[in-house]
Amino acid sequence: MAKILLIHQASAFEAATAREAQDLSLALAATEHEVTLLYRGAAVLQLLPLQTTVAVKDFTQSQKLFALYDIAKVCVCQQSLQQFQLTAEQLRMPVQVVDLPTQQQLLDDASHILVH
Repeated sequence: MAKILLIHQASAFEAATAREAQDLSLALAATEHEVTLLYRGAAVLQLLPLQTTVAVKDFTQSQKLFALYDIAKVCVCQQSLQQFQLTAEQLRMPVQVVDLPTQQQLLDDASHILVH
């Protein structure tokens, strides 16, 4: 079983990048890989509950499936939360807030790293 770190860096509605990364996360977890997600930069906005309806389908609703697919960890960059003036409590799911040394440890522990 491969230990995969998937780093999300795109905002929720920045082209199809964020949706594709989330689909990839679920597909990798479904194939018995140990998947850890790290949301950095504008990607932390994907984890906010929507305040209004949008014209396109809200793919972020399927984040509820992360537990069902046994996603090992959902981590959020501490600096990115600060940049967007957010707290972990504002996000739609429980996350592990990680600082830069912890992010480096995630990188070191992974057998494969994918960045989206």
